[in-house]
Amino acid sequence: MDVLAELAKSDIKMRYGRGRVRAVKWLLDPIAALGVYLALIVFVLDRGETATGLSLLCAIIPFQLVMMTVINALQAVGLRSSIIVNMAFPRTLIPLSSVLTESVALTASLTLLPIMMAIYGVAPTAALLWLPVAIAVTIAFAAALAYPAALAGIWWPELMPFGVSLVRAMFFLAPGLVALDQITGTARELLPVNPLTGLFESFRDAVLFGHAPAAWKLLVPLAVGALVLAVSLPVYRREQSEFAKLVG
Repeated sequence: MDVLAELAKSDIKMRYGRGRVRAVKWLLDPIAALGVYLALIVFVLDRGETATGLSLLCAIIPFQLVMMTVINALQAVGLRSSIIVNMAFPRTLIPLSSVLTESVALTASLTLLPIMMAIYGVAPTAALLWLPVAIAVTIAFAAALAYPAALAGIWWPELMPFGVSLVRAMFFLAPGLVALDQITGTARELLPVNPLTGLFESFRDAVLFGHAPAAWKLLVPLAVGALVLAVSLPVYRREQSEFAKLVG
C-alpha cells in the first residue's frame, strides 16, 4: 500500500503541482473542463422538462474516470522508466496507481453533482446510497482496463492516440448523451452489452431517477472487467520482468 500510495502521489504532484495551490487546482480542474459546457446545456440549450445537464453529467463522471485511467495507464510504464530500471518494487502496482490517481481526480468532479441537482431542483433520495456502489464498480472496471492499456503503451506507443479514440468511441456507443429509457428499437436492445451503459445508468438511477439500479447495470461492467483482467493480468505478470529492457 505504501508503494502504491507513493506511485499515485508522484502522479498527483505532476498533475496538480506542489504546495497549497495543489488543492485549488484539484478542485477547479473539473469545473474548468466541464463547467462551461454544462452551463451551456443548462442555460442555453436545455429547454425541455428533463434534467438534461444532470443526466449528461451522470455519464461524463464515470466515463472520465475510465478514459483518464486508460490514458494514464498507457503512459504509466514509460513515465516510470527511471525507477523501473533502478529500483525493485512490484510492477503490478503501476496500473493500479493509474486508477488511484484518477479516483482522486474523480472526487473533485463529484462536487458538480449537488450543484447540478440544485439547478434542476432534483431532491436527494435514499437511492443516493447506491452512488458509492456505482463509483466502486466504475473504479473496478477502470482498474481492469488499466492492465491491457499499460501493456499496449509499451508494446505499441505509436498507437496510443488510437487507443484513446477507441475508448472515446465507447461513450457514443453507450447512452452517454441521452438516457437509455429514451432510446428505442434495436439500439435499445444492443446498448446494454456496452459495460459503460450500466455505469451511466447506475449513476442516473442513484442521482436523477431516485431508485436502485437494476442488477445487470452493475453486474455487466463487473463481468466484463473480470474477463479483461483474467486475460490481461497473467500476460502483464509474464511481461513485467522485461519492462527494464523495454524502457531502458
